[in-house]
Amino acid sequence: MWIRNLCVYQSAEPFPWSAQQLEEKLTTLRCPKISQQQLTVDGFIAPLKAYDNLIHATDNLLYGVWQETSRLLPGGVIKEELEERLDAIEARDGRRPGRKEKAALKDEITFELMPRAFTRQRRIGFLIDLNTKRILVDSSSDNRAEQVISCLRKALGSLPVSRADAETSPAMLMTEWLKHPEQLPHGFGLGDRCELKGTGEEAASVRFTSFDLSKEDILNHIEAGMQVVKLNLGFRDELEFDLTEEMQIKRVKALDVIRESLDGVDEEDALAEMMARIALQGGVLREMLGALSEAFSSGE
Repeated sequence: MWIRNLCVYQSAEPFPWSAQQLEEKLTTLRCPKISQQQLTVDGFIAPLKAYDNLIHATDNLLYGVWQETSRLLPGGVIKEELEERLDAIEARDGRRPGRKEKAALKDEITFELMPRAFTRQRRIGFLIDLNTKRILVDSSSDNRAEQVISCLRKALGSLPVSRADAETSPAMLMTEWLKHPEQLPHGFGLGDRCELKGTGEEAASVRFTSFDLSKEDILNHIEAGMQVVKLNLGFRDELEFDLTEEMQIKRVKALDVIRESLDGVDEEDALAEMMARIALQGGVLREMLGALSEAFSSGE
């Protein structure tokens, strides 16, 4: 377990269930095996194959995994088969099938080919922080994150959470941080990459990678009216990540402090290793997100 991307959801009210209660509720929506005629199925799976638990908990951090299984039936394959059958009918009967007959043929082909289609599994981890009333979904896609939240909502009956928002424009604040690094929240430091974007419908953009962000080149772009839309930051020698103007957190990477802590974990004990990762990363993310939330609320 290691969360690499974050879509953060916030609740105004405390979550009303324990780890055991959550386990029981999610069990009703375990991801089933996909049948020969199903395009897709989804639900929750055990994070570790050797353990049946859907939820692993430590320090009020609850970790689970959502899975979607889908059949891969490329549209091009269906189209090619459909054209062959249409040609055969035209050659035999001297007519080209109309729209309704063509649609029926397409459904027939899909039904016939489905059992032979390959399947693909997509897994997305999520971390529920009971202390801060947050749900962290490990996805760089808003749509995928919403699928996980939707499945949780279905299992729980009600889940009044929404994407974490900012009172201050993230782009404006990140631009100020780049211009004045001393204004960064305590514990944060500039990394070595960022993306700037201008204004207007056809705005230009520029990316800097493995670059000293204090260089005058970047400040010149800002003076010309560009804003920071993605900024690489470090947090207390524990985590490195990219923060976007949509309040997404991407490319989360462990730094020295966490790496050294994980080095002492028995890698042959999968459960112990996962629990250590949940506690270590979850605890740091709790503090990091709290500091960012405060900064975007105060504008400082």
